[in-house]
Amino acid sequence: MTTQEFYKSALLSFGQDVNNERFSDDFFRSLSFAQQDFCTRRRWGFLRANGTVTTAGSTRTASLPDDFGMLYDGRGSVRYTSDGDEQHTEITVIDEQQYWQSHFDDDDEDVPNYCWLFGTTISFSPIPDDEYTINIVYYKKPTDITDGQSALTVPVQYHEVLIHMLRRRLQALGYSSVMEISISDTELNRLTSQFARDDIGRYGGMQMNLPPKSYTIKTV
Repeated sequence: MTTQEFYKSALLSFGQDVNNERFSDDFFRSLSFAQQDFCTRRRWGFLRANGTVTTAGSTRTASLPDDFGMLYDGRGSVRYTSDGDEQHTEITVIDEQQYWQSHFDDDDEDVPNYCWLFGTTISFSPIPDDEYTINIVYYKKPTDITDGQSALTVPVQYHEVLIHMLRRRLQALGYSSVMEISISDTELNRLTSQFARDDIGRYGGMQMNLPPKSYTIKTV
């Protein structure tokens, strides 16, 4: 479904008219809230993206991609490409507290070995001594829904959850549906779990190494 199709469906479900500007405003805010809620329930594979950050010489920080949400939770999520042999070298991700504890006096300039994130920027230690292209793997943040032309971030195969979340929020805002609509937490959790399994199948995810069913004890 497109954003406009969501809107038309909501108009019918809640017996509203396109001239009701209050409902339109509440609808788009509610759909944006529902999408944000769904996208933050887990680390979805459909939100995973590859991007680049370009450093500047003698400058510690650089801007993250505009759609950056959070860093991918895996090794090798931040790497830089050397100019000569095109080798990708991993940059260790630390938090800002670790930097202040271990690298407080580190004002040297060189190829960066460490990085940490703060807001919309990424910082490096040592301070980059040149312009480097840093490759990062991250999760995108969902787009804001402001009108019928806004594009949804959540793939169409998961829109059933958005429909339920949207209707629940509109009901909470005081709108009554033409026909009784009941959305339970149990149903939302069931759908989210179902879609999570589908997401892992489509985009990959963490795999658990289970122990063998039988063990062999070696004796001397």
